[in-house]
Amino acid sequence: MINSTVNPPKIFWAVAVFALFYSITGILSFLSECFVTDEIYNVLTDDERYIYENRPFWLLIVFGVDVFAGTTASLFLLLRKVMAFKLGLISIIATTIQILYFYFYSNISDVIGPTSMQMPLIIFAISFMLLLFIKYSIMKRWLAKGQ
Repeated sequence: MINSTVNPPKIFWAVAVFALFYSITGILSFLSECFVTDEIYNVLTDDERYIYENRPFWLLIVFGVDVFAGTTASLFLLLRKVMAFKLGLISIIATTIQILYFYFYSNISDVIGPTSMQMPLIIFAISFMLLLFIKYSIMKRWLAKGQ
C-alpha cells in the first residue's frame, strides 16, 4: 500500500517551526526548574520557595514528559509524520495533569494570586490548538503514516 501525501502549504511550515521553538522554550523552562541556582532560589519569596520545595517529585517528571513529548511531536510534525499526533496527545495530557494539580492540590493561587493560572491556561490553549493543527494536517494528508 502506497502512502501518498500532499505537499503542505507555507502556513504548515510556519506553524511547524513555531511549534518547535515553542516546545524548545518548554524544555528550557523544565531545565531551569531542574537546575535552579542558589541566586535564583534566593530571589524567590518565602511563599514561592514553599511551593517549589513542597511540590511532589512526580510532578517534575510529568513536566518532563510534557515538554519532551511536545518537542518530539513538533519534530515529527516538521518531518511530516503522523506520530506527531500521539506525542502531542501525551503532551497535552501531561499539561492537564499539571494544571489540575496546581489548581486543586496546591495553594499556588493563595501565594501568587489569581493570575497564577493565566500562563498554564495559555500554554494549554496553545498546545490544544497545535494538536488540532496536527489533526487537521493528517486529514489534509500533509503527514505520512509510515516510519
